Amino acid sequence: MNAATIFVHGFNGGVGSTSHMISAAQHAGWAKQIMTATITRYGRISITGSEKMNVKNPIIQVLFENNRAPEFVQINWLHSLLILLKREFNVMEYNGVGHSLGSNDLVNEALMYGDDLRVPKLKKLVTIAGPFNGLRGFLHAKSVPALLKMDHRPSHQTRHFKRMLQYRDHFPKDVQLFNVVGKVDGYLDNDCFVSVNSARSVKYLLHGVLKDYRELLITGEEGYHCSLNHNPMVFNALNEFLWDDYATLPNMQTRNVPISASELNETNALASNVG
Repeated sequence: MNAATIFVHGFNGGVGSTSHMISAAQHAGWAKQIMTATITRYGRISITGSEKMNVKNPIIQVLFENNRAPEFVQINWLHSLLILLKREFNVMEYNGVGHSLGSNDLVNEALMYGDDLRVPKLKKLVTIAGPFNGLRGFLHAKSVPALLKMDHRPSHQTRHFKRMLQYRDHFPKDVQLFNVVGKVDGYLDNDCFVSVNSARSVKYLLHGVLKDYRELLITGEEGYHCSLNHNPMVFNALNEFLWDDYATLPNMQTRNVPISASELNETNALASNVG
């Protein structure tokens, strides 16, 4: 059976946080949602939908009944779900797609439980607007070319980020990661909720561990935190990354960049030279 893909919403999110991405994947013929896993505020897992996993690229939508639960609680819930999927539904491999805190949940679960043989093997991750280093860098203001020249290593690391670094060696091997970052023009270096610096820091967090890292920076109105998971540009890139074996995404992309012609030329030159 091919890998199942789980979609995880963020803090205060719900069905609408991931349903557009799932619908786009189904409409394009890449995958099919076969299950919804709802985790109650007490940690019980309720499965609805078809239990047949032998379809092309099965999708599982994950919903937290308490969508404001602390991150460490959501990580444990997600871990329990993955154990259940392997034990009860014979899911041996999985991909993860997370928006906002859902990105952190997926990365942290793999960091903390990467050695646990009870969970399926992680193949690919899509992280969208993940606040991996908290709100550090939220008030910085740099041009897009200057941002792309910056090291992914955060200059100031939160206590949580430092703790994640300690688990880096536990992260599963051979995982490919596609990271989507937003920057709303006029709102400094952030998507109105998460800083560019924090969202990009996942590359440093997992450097030397990942098999491959790809990045998409979306700026302007489409770079808003709650627009990134409703964006057709993100849908197309996500679908290609997860399911098109012949697609080759560049290491650095920019989309919808509302900057001057000279900055745009410099940005394109930087993107084309990243190898």
